Amino acid sequence: MKVKFRLSGRGGMGIKTLGQVLVRVAMVANYNATLSVDYTHSVRGGPIFCDVILSSEQISYPFCDKDADIFVAIDQKGIERAVECIYDKTVSFIDANTVSNSEEIIKEGIIHRIPITKRADENKITKTVNIVALGFLSEYLKENVKIDLREEHYLQVLNDMPERFRETNIKSYQLGKTLYEELKINST
Repeated sequence: MKVKFRLSGRGGMGIKTLGQVLVRVAMVANYNATLSVDYTHSVRGGPIFCDVILSSEQISYPFCDKDADIFVAIDQKGIERAVECIYDKTVSFIDANTVSNSEEIIKEGIIHRIPITKRADENKITKTVNIVALGFLSEYLKENVKIDLREEHYLQVLNDMPERFRETNIKSYQLGKTLYEELKINST
């Protein structure tokens, strides 16, 4: 089993943290995991993406070339820089409020428009939009991908974060899970 993710956004949105948390959750669940980050010289506000690979086998190459299983874009700048990873089997989760032209940019795979940033804004947790995305992904993975990342794995990692962020991160994670349940996305 191997799952390849490309997570994209703008510097300061927590894309790298999203990737780090996903990798830690996989490691708690005894999977092999890698994280590679790509960003421009203007880190804050510039486009950023990271590739996350989770596998039950050893990982020999830590990047998504034209083979991402899951693509997430939370910002227009990120999608424009990171789409070369998409192919006909990629499932893309594109923020419905911050990315305006995904259907023009993404020519292959399945596209789902998700109101991730809107949900974060409505709940006054804009700074943790990345963790809302994590909650959403956790439910998608549980229902559609053969990877055994359980609720206790996510909560263990989130509870290990600094105390000042813990409550907000857990709330954000739960909001993402609820968003998934409301939309009931499947991979077909």
